[in-house]
Amino acid sequence: MTHPSSRIARHSPAALYLFLEAIRCRSAARRSGQPVLASLHARLGRHGWAQLLPAIDSLLGLTETMLGRQLRTGRGPALSEDENMMINLLQGRRIAPIAHACSDAVACAFCSAVRSVQILMDMELGRPGQRQAA
Repeated sequence: MTHPSSRIARHSPAALYLFLEAIRCRSAARRSGQPVLASLHARLGRHGWAQLLPAIDSLLGLTETMLGRQLRTGRGPALSEDENMMINLLQGRRIAPIAHACSDAVACAFCSAVRSVQILMDMELGRPGQRQAA
């Protein structure tokens, strides 16, 4: 049985901030040719996100495959449309249909990846005493 706080862990401002950091860190690592998972772990591992990082990397990779392009990131407090879409998906909000440039199988894998990250965030971040932010 999961702890009651696990149902809302991915909705916390700290979790959303760290998810946004993961999107931007992954994008920066790819642009600079750095190893993505190592960069994500260095940036977010100390916040209790080590188990989540491969799933987040996979989700973001599937998102790019589905869209047929790299995710666009914002700067500072300004979020890009892609970042808003990912946060809304993570929180389980309805979004406009996504125009995708991929097969139905990839789109299905994307939906499964979204749900996997939701479940993992709720499990990992909803544990009593789990740190969510610095």
